[in-house]
Amino acid sequence: MNKRILLSLVTVVAVLAIVSSATIAYYSDTEKSTGNTFMAGSIDLEIDNESYYNGEYQSGTSWALDDLTDQLFFNFTDLKPGDWGEDTVSLRVESNKAWACANITLTESKENGMTDPESKVDSTWGQWGGELDDNLSFVFWIDDGDNVWEQDEQKLMSGKASDLPQDGTGVTYTLADSEENNVGGSKGDPLCCGSTYHIGKAWCFGEMSINRAPEAAYDGPTDDDVPNNYFTCDGSNVGNESQTDTVKGDITFYAEQYKNNPNFTCDSWTP
Repeated sequence: MNKRILLSLVTVVAVLAIVSSATIAYYSDTEKSTGNTFMAGSIDLEIDNESYYNGEYQSGTSWALDDLTDQLFFNFTDLKPGDWGEDTVSLRVESNKAWACANITLTESKENGMTDPESKVDSTWGQWGGELDDNLSFVFWIDDGDNVWEQDEQKLMSGKASDLPQDGTGVTYTLADSEENNVGGSKGDPLCCGSTYHIGKAWCFGEMSINRAPEAAYDGPTDDDVPNNYFTCDGSNVGNESQTDTVKGDITFYAEQYKNNPNFTCDSWTP
């Protein structure tokens, strides 16, 4: 009898052990991070131009903000002494802060044959034999977007096309780098994140006289009082030497990342 009871107890214990092993649970927790990604950022410098020739809007040398492909800032092929032009260039860097530089390179100042009156006063010849570059005056300034150089706006550079070197190197200008900012910010400020910056430029076939306008005085170069209130162009001293001559050049803009690049200067850039 005792043996039978003992066997029954063993059987019960075995059954309980099996049931316990089937239902036992432990504390647990699962954490999962999905879609981990590295993606390179981007810098996209876009340029636009609003161009006027003798006060008339020029659609052929104007375009909206875009990457530069075949656009031309200057494309005027029948100049007369006293002609002038005015443009406003806009720059914008999308997405990330960037340093920015510009380079202007003269690629040609050429004689293109001789008219009879030119041949009487000019004996030069060749790619660098022209005189038009001696008679093209320029000025560039930081603009607020209204196409007028006002008294509170900083000059970037001025001079004749012939001031540029005739060796293909050009001249580099700082827009914004670690040492200076010439687009409306403080030293060390980069171009930023979708903001638009404006550079005004005016040219004259002859002698340019500057008389900057009062701040916010005009609504653009088609105003009846312009250009007499910020520059005049006198072509009376241009002689026949420059007839049929051409001046050509390249304008290059460059942007480089700001982040992790605190010491960049435009002097270190080779166009």
